[in-house]
Amino acid sequence: MIGVLVMNASLYSVTYWYILKAGRRIQGALGKEAASTRAAHRSSKTLMLFVAAFAFQWWAAALLGAWQLITTPPFLIFLGAATFSNIGGILNGSIYVIIQRKRVQEKQAANEGTASVPRQVALTVNSFKQAPPNGSGKNDKK
Repeated sequence: MIGVLVMNASLYSVTYWYILKAGRRIQGALGKEAASTRAAHRSSKTLMLFVAAFAFQWWAAALLGAWQLITTPPFLIFLGAATFSNIGGILNGSIYVIIQRKRVQEKQAANEGTASVPRQVALTVNSFKQAPPNGSGKNDKK
C-alpha cells in the first residue's frame, strides 16, 4: 500500500512538473497572455486537486501498512483506514463541483467580455472610447 501511494504521488508530481515546464516554455515563446499558458496552469492546478484528494484518501491506509510492518496497529488505525479509503466518491464529487463552478465563472466572465481581453488593453481601448473626437464635445465653443 505504501508503494502504491509513493508511486502515484511520484507520477502525479512528475506530470505536474512537466505541465509547468511546458507552460513556462510556451509563455516564453508567446508571452504572458497566451491562451495555451493559461490552459496549462489551469490544468496543473486541477491536477493538484486530484493529488490532494488521493493523498487525503489513502494516508490512513499507508499508515496502517507501515504500522503493520512493525507491530499490530491499534483498532483506531483500522477504523481510520477503512473510513478514509472509502470516501473517494465524496472527494471526487467535491472536485467535480469545484471544476464545474470554475467553468461557470469563466463562461460568465467571457460573456461579459472581460475574460479574453487583458486589463491593460481593455483600459487603453476604453480611454479612447471616452475621448470625444474634435468638434463633437458638449463644451465646444461656437
